[in-house]
Amino acid sequence: MLALLSIMPPHIDVNLDNQASATNVDNSNRYRIRSMVQTDIPDVFKIDQATWNDEAWPLEHFFDSLNNPLYNCWILESTTTDYPVLGYGFQVFSDGISHITNLCIHPNRRGRGLGEILLLHMIDYGCQLGTSIVELEVNISNTPAFRLYVKHGFRIIQFLERYYSNTAHAYRMQLIMNKID
Repeated sequence: MLALLSIMPPHIDVNLDNQASATNVDNSNRYRIRSMVQTDIPDVFKIDQATWNDEAWPLEHFFDSLNNPLYNCWILESTTTDYPVLGYGFQVFSDGISHITNLCIHPNRRGRGLGEILLLHMIDYGCQLGTSIVELEVNISNTPAFRLYVKHGFRIIQFLERYYSNTAHAYRMQLIMNKID
């Protein structure tokens, strides 16, 4: 059996539909993670553009990912504010590995632990499917994301020169989950 070994904080609960409900420590805000649907793509596209500007995905990439049976596409939403879609995450499963291809929080909502909520959900979902390895790439200049991944046990396994553009390098990072017999 795979275990997160205290990676999942006690304030995140996953139900049988693989939706997570989370609250911050003072319980003033509530969040939900659910599967993405086609009507979410305009909001996701706006978040991606606001985050990555010229390096944002073309709109059709989001439709392609959503319709790819190997992908799981997640939406982190607020149940209490006028900003229903706060972020999104994509993960693909292949050969026992969960690969997080996208994890993005709206720029106006960063710094509140929302990326962590979404990351932990994707790690947990991978464990539920029996994966023992989670991989991702992170821009070396994205210090907050890098710190989040290290905090949860990811280690650098490869330097990727000019991975994002002619000038933006990345690290490939990996989390190996322990098996508990």
